[in-house]
Amino acid sequence: MRYERSSSLFASARNSIPGGVNSPVRAFKSVGGHPIFMRSAKGAFLTDVDGNSYIDYINSWGPQILGHAYPPVIEAIQKAAEKGTSFGTPTELETQIAELVCTMVPYVDQVRMVSSGTEACMSAVRLARGYTGKEKIIKFAGCYHGHSDSFLIQAGSGAVTFGTPSSPGVTQGTAKDTLLAEYNDLASTSAMLESSAGEVAAIIV
Repeated sequence: MRYERSSSLFASARNSIPGGVNSPVRAFKSVGGHPIFMRSAKGAFLTDVDGNSYIDYINSWGPQILGHAYPPVIEAIQKAAEKGTSFGTPTELETQIAELVCTMVPYVDQVRMVSSGTEACMSAVRLARGYTGKEKIIKFAGCYHGHSDSFLIQAGSGAVTFGTPSSPGVTQGTAKDTLLAEYNDLASTSAMLESSAGEVAAIIV
C-alpha cells in the first residue's frame, strides 16, 4: 500500500496541531510509522486519502456500532441539525436518550452525558473517589483510558507498583495514586489489592 498523501498531511498537521494529532491514541507511537488519514467510510469499510480500503475493526473506538454513514443515522442527524446544533442548555432529547439507556441496560440507574471517553473515565474515577473517600486507583499496563492525568501512567521500575508519568506535565503525586497491574493476571491484582487495603477507590479495565 502507498501512503504518500497521509505522510504529507501528517507533516502539515504537525505545524498547527501538537504532535500532528488531536488524541494520543491516533499518534501510532506504539505501532510505528505515521497516522493514516481517512477520507471517507461506508458501512464496515474505511478509505484513506491515498485510496486504500480497510475493514474497520475499531468502529471509531466504540460508537460506530451501526457502521459508517448508516442512512437512518444520517437522516436523524440532519433532522436534528435543522433545529439547531448546540444550545448550552438542557434539552428534552437528552432526557429521552438517558431514559432509553436506563431501560435497555438493567444495571444502569442514571446516565451522565459526556463528549469523550476521556471525560467518561475521568468522571467515573472521580465518582469512585468521592463515594469511597479513597484516592488510589488500579489500572492495567498497556490499557488506554483517554488522556486524563491519572491514565497517562506507565509501569515503574523493579517491584514498585506505583506508576511513573508517561507524559510531561503529569505530577508525581498523580502517579503515586495510580497503581499499575498486569492485564489478565488476577493473582498479582489480588495481591495489589491486599497490599493497598483501604486505599483503592476503583479498578479501571
